[in-house]
Amino acid sequence: TDLVKIDVHLTHDGYPVLTDEHLVATPGSAPRPVEEMSLAELASARRDVDSRVPTLIEVLAEFRARDVPNLLVEATAPQAALAADTLLRERGFADQLVFTGPPEALDALRGRSSRARLLMLQDQPGLPPDDVLRTVRPDFLGTHHSLLTREVITEMRGFGFGVAAWSVNELPDMARLVGMGVDAVATERVVDLVPLTRGNRE
Repeated sequence: TDLVKIDVHLTHDGYPVLTDEHLVATPGSAPRPVEEMSLAELASARRDVDSRVPTLIEVLAEFRARDVPNLLVEATAPQAALAADTLLRERGFADQLVFTGPPEALDALRGRSSRARLLMLQDQPGLPPDDVLRTVRPDFLGTHHSLLTREVITEMRGFGFGVAAWSVNELPDMARLVGMGVDAVATERVVDLVPLTRGNRE
């Protein structure tokens, strides 16, 4: 299944917004975390309406329910993860969601629902600490592609995890990982990946 990644932050006044920026500057002020800004302040950081940071509900309103793609939702804080999860589930998208983010955000989601689909990212070889795995119980482990070998993939699968490779933008790396049987590949070059994955999971 293809997933479209979105980055969700929660404004100081409680609005889930979509931006991959952690710090945003308003005119005449130093950059501040999105979480410390109101929605009105965030809107004032852009010169025109077309370039402003949208709310999650505004983006959803642009689609008919059946046209919303499967989403990989990255939330860097528990409050943002829970707010996005609530909003998306209320609108019937529960079966189209995979969440990722730091362990504390995933832990909050797992505490809410045993059925939440979670992807835990790591940039170290091997498995995350046992206590984290027991608490979060992720469905997928996401590892930088350079750290993945057949042995590592086998170990992860042996513990019941799906395996995702991230930041894979070179065709030889894509071919190697697809050949080793990873469950998911994160890439900015989807056009190159699609021919390699026909008949396989992406």
